[in-house]
Amino acid sequence: MPGDTRRGLVMAVAGASVVGVLALSGCGGDARGEEPKASPSCPTVIPKPTMKIASKSIYVNVINASEQNGAAGKTAKQLSWRGFRILDTKTQSLMDDHAVPKAAEIRYGKGGRQIALTLATQVKNAVLTQDDRTNPTVDLVIGEAFGLIPVPPPPAKDVRINVFNTTYRAGLSGQVAAAMRARGFEIIENNNDPKGRFLPSDVALIVYGERGEPQARRVALQLKGSKLQQDGRTDTTVDVVIGNNYSALVPEAQAVPTPTPTPKKPAGC
Repeated sequence: MPGDTRRGLVMAVAGASVVGVLALSGCGGDARGEEPKASPSCPTVIPKPTMKIASKSIYVNVINASEQNGAAGKTAKQLSWRGFRILDTKTQSLMDDHAVPKAAEIRYGKGGRQIALTLATQVKNAVLTQDDRTNPTVDLVIGEAFGLIPVPPPPAKDVRINVFNTTYRAGLSGQVAAAMRARGFEIIENNNDPKGRFLPSDVALIVYGERGEPQARRVALQLKGSKLQQDGRTDTTVDVVIGNNYSALVPEAQAVPTPTPTPKKPAGC
């Protein structure tokens, strides 16, 4: 077979393989003929998605267009906790001619609007921009006023807690643990505080890791006047450290979260 003919066949097979991988995986790189048009910097009203798409099937590139160092990595981590698949994190190039969004921009290709709308349910004040990519990935571009919509606190049955007593009231951790268990919380341990803390003026200290913030909010609803404190744990467990000012749990009917408020538009919009 002549050299040119053989080379042409190899290139054709390789090209077909790349197209096939992108079509099957739904998470490959972008195939763009030209850069998408600049998006408006201020948010507009975005409709709710009309299709139910699982977060685990959405592939996201997170792009930092703000001056907040590490914003892309932090956002990617939080989205991964919510089940989204992260492809890449990067800083928007200075050569990029896109308008920088006030809060956030979600870029998507033809056929990917419902995917973009699903991601937008997690993001405050996003704008949506369709570009010419041919795969179902989306880009999340972070502006200066970026923020994710808080995750609602999970039900008590999905929250695992330790209860520790710092007071001189014998058996208090057991009493509080029993009351929390009656409300559906899973008790890991109850005992005297292993760190020997003394909380003379506190109702309770709610200690949690970054990933367990929604769980900590559910616990804090049970203890009026409690304080939230984040530590370095990587799981979603929560410690309830009882202080001297503890008297009783909030009545169960009152221990409910308030609705998530509508995000305020960024300044200048």
